Amino acid sequence: MSAHFFVVTGGPGAGKTSLITELARRGFHTIPESGRAIIREEMQSDGDALPWADRTAYAERMLQRDLRSYEDAQAHSGPVIFDRGIPDIFWVT
Repeated sequence: MSAHFFVVTGGPGAGKTSLITELARRGFHTIPESGRAIIREEMQSDGDALPWADRTAYAERMLQRDLRSYEDAQAHSGPVIFDRGIPDIFWVT
């Protein structure tokens, strides 16, 4: 991982997203949690890659999105703050 990448991780309700929202407001480059976006997309499309329907498909989508976010973040020279990271996927499976 790059020396200017930071991953905020922790349990549900710990304040990760609130912290990252504030950091983004202050001008830091942030990467949102992939899980929420996937759930929103799957619900809109009646998909089943959801943690309560198909945990493996959900985890695979999270991994794909997180890898893509990591690659995209390489273009930034300043700090990049990630809301969760690849190791957080393992709690899903």
